[in-house]
Amino acid sequence: MKKIFQRFFLLLFLFVFVCAKVVSADSGWGGSYDSGSSSDFSSSSSSSFDSGSSSDLSVTEIIILFVIIFIVVELYNKYSGQLSKKVVPKKSYDIERIKEILPDFDVNEFQNQSYEIYKKIQIAWMDFDFKTLRKYTTDELYHSYQAQLTILKAKKQKNVMKNFDLQNFAVLDMEHDESHISLKVHMLVECNDYVVDQKDKVVRGTSSRKVVYDYEMTFTRSLEKKENKCPNCNAPLDNQQSNVCSYCDSPIISEHYDWVLSKKEVKRQM
Repeated sequence: MKKIFQRFFLLLFLFVFVCAKVVSADSGWGGSYDSGSSSDFSSSSSSSFDSGSSSDLSVTEIIILFVIIFIVVELYNKYSGQLSKKVVPKKSYDIERIKEILPDFDVNEFQNQSYEIYKKIQIAWMDFDFKTLRKYTTDELYHSYQAQLTILKAKKQKNVMKNFDLQNFAVLDMEHDESHISLKVHMLVECNDYVVDQKDKVVRGTSSRKVVYDYEMTFTRSLEKKENKCPNCNAPLDNQQSNVCSYCDSPIISEHYDWVLSKKEVKRQM
């Protein structure tokens, strides 16, 4: 990556230096090169070079230089993105230690399940589907998403996320206590991600290309399955949509036996 930058800027510098022979100081080239020192650049170029000298470049040579610069920029845009998206393998956590807590744990099954949960959450976010968000997130994360979506809806905007592609996955760490277990994972996901207004006009991001997200996410679950009932009045909570019991108004703290997302952090975006 450093070599690409060095070559690009070296060629750009040479182009500016050579073209100073044929382009006058007030043509705009000096100002765009260094807006803070255009007067110095102007005086030096006018005193150092003679516009009538035999060393001046022809129009054809200038066009060739422009073509070279254009090609270099295009190659840079094409390959720098590929280099930045290069996958760096993450060191996986010892799966046997997880099996000491969850004897039936299968890392491939967990990868598929956690990735599906991630996609369902992203689609629910896009569709303002609060019911699905609540099902697959912890209370704390759900309320955070709920607040953000309320603002997005008030602005009459929608975050479009689609065409997901999982490129890399690894379990990074584990935490547990007597009642819960949490697994931190790395996911490298490519997808379309942009924001549109009520007329489907893109107002943030771009719909023409995908982005790659380097995520660190934490999935958690309880170690013991509990009845899905209100601890105060024993009313069923299967269709519960808030953190307060709809029968007795008692506060509810979710106890998820299946994996749910408790934290999501973007470490890098490409």
